[in-house]
Amino acid sequence: MNIVMLLTDQMHKYAVGYEQSFIKTPNIDKLAKEGCIFRNSYSNNPVCGPYRANLFTGMYSSDSKVYHNCEPLPENIISMADAFNKSGYETSFVGKWHLGGKGNCPIPEHLRGGFKHFIGYQCYNGFLDDVFFYDENNTEHRYNKHRTDVTTDLAIERLEELAHTDNPFLHVVFYQAPHYPVQPSQEYEDLYKNVDMPYPINYEATLPFTPTGSPRSPRPVENDPNYQRYGTDMEKYKHLYYGMVSQIDNGIGRIIEAIHNLNLADDTAIIFSADHGDLQGSHGLINKNYPYEESCGVPLVIYVPGQKGHNEIKAPVSCIDLYPTCLDLADIDVNRSFDGESLLPLILNDSGIKSKPVFAENYHCHETDWVMIRTEQYKLSVKSDLSEPWLMFDMINDPYEMKNLVHDNSYKEVLSNLMEQLKSWSENRVKPPLL
Repeated sequence: MNIVMLLTDQMHKYAVGYEQSFIKTPNIDKLAKEGCIFRNSYSNNPVCGPYRANLFTGMYSSDSKVYHNCEPLPENIISMADAFNKSGYETSFVGKWHLGGKGNCPIPEHLRGGFKHFIGYQCYNGFLDDVFFYDENNTEHRYNKHRTDVTTDLAIERLEELAHTDNPFLHVVFYQAPHYPVQPSQEYEDLYKNVDMPYPINYEATLPFTPTGSPRSPRPVENDPNYQRYGTDMEKYKHLYYGMVSQIDNGIGRIIEAIHNLNLADDTAIIFSADHGDLQGSHGLINKNYPYEESCGVPLVIYVPGQKGHNEIKAPVSCIDLYPTCLDLADIDVNRSFDGESLLPLILNDSGIKSKPVFAENYHCHETDWVMIRTEQYKLSVKSDLSEPWLMFDMINDPYEMKNLVHDNSYKEVLSNLMEQLKSWSENRVKPPLL
């Protein structure tokens, strides 16, 4: 079984047409209709680099020790690419890497997480200018084209090369979009002209703009062209943001079309997800790093050839489940344990599978470092030293997280139970073996 992973950056769980009809994502929606939607999927650490470490190691940040952007993957750990390489797979990565460096520089082989085929960049917050990628030989390639479209072009180019090998493959495509600055091509911006975009009930007015560091945007922010365009206008920001989402969707459609044209469709699983969300004024906040749904919740769609019809899963799942899921899809056995679990039984409607809680953590939040547990009904976030409960919500009856139950005495027993589960998670971690 081949596996193609299509990942985006800063795309919240509601930023797809199957969640909100005004969003134009026909290709993602078609994939969701044919595959399996996970309605409660989470980033285990809603920030770019740590998420990638979660994904490629199958480990929580507190195990991998990748807490911040630009930190490298841990050494001597069986990464996802390592596991597939050892089983005779071709492994390929295209796009934003953001592990072990930043800015305009090649990515040396020892920082590539074991991927044999590689063309990407660390992080460059711009889509219209200075679009560059570095290949396996550290050769720089520059393009006079939108970064999203270049990512798609390269993904298809590499897919064609993989299709002509004698081996199955794992092909990971990581878009930078719709991460700020929101700079869609004009045709995708035009898709949302005069489109009414309702605000969620948890919205509180705030400025949407975030300056960039790679490259460093003009200071003061009033001199930044992006700030001048949307910095004080959330409505404009959202129009541009969803334009970028639709541009990604077009790319995903092109990649899926290429899979069919290369006669790979009957033996290729497709996974679509994102590293974290985008708050867009929910709870008066922007960007990510918080345990709220718009930050920590991400879309997840998995299509498996031969899957019997559309399926929707409400059980909580998370990023660290994707490594064991990929192994299961490829029928690969690795001599290490995982905190996550394969999602394939859920996709195949195994009625004997019981829901397990999801855990997440973050060390970038402006208010506090935190750890989180999400069960089928409740979500609790606590200071990372477990000293103080912070946020607790009934996710079934309060999906927009409007009523914090931490100090509600009628939920005292629920709070105590969730705290015990968090303590057990913190104290009883299973470390994977070294290579």
